[in-house]
Amino acid sequence: MHISIVRFPTVTAELDKDFRDWFASSNDQLRGTAGLKGRRLLRAADGSYTAVMEHEGASTFAAVHAAEAVSMVQSGLGQILSECPQAMTYEGVADFAASEGCCGGHGTGSHDDAAQTHLSVGCCGGAAGRG
Repeated sequence: MHISIVRFPTVTAELDKDFRDWFASSNDQLRGTAGLKGRRLLRAADGSYTAVMEHEGASTFAAVHAAEAVSMVQSGLGQILSECPQAMTYEGVADFAASEGCCGGHGTGSHDDAAQTHLSVGCCGGAAGRG
């Protein structure tokens, strides 16, 4: 797993719709690209945008960015933003797979498995259930 996190410069109110349309269109252009597992656009409370992209690995990340479709996508962004986005890339070192229900779907409330991670307050007797 190879993750790219891209922070975009401020998008003016006049260009906000154009920017969101660009992102949706770029998803369509890149859909089916070998190695690209997904792209998401996130908006913070302050109105700033960040994109998260997941690739199969560093080699597919490099291949995706060498593709002609990426050049077209980036040129479209250049028509909306006056500054370049800032990107960081990360190589996955651990996974957390979501499962049905709480506690891996067991619902027993057992905390015997030290590797089990509880992310929901109150899950299986978590913070809200202890008392």
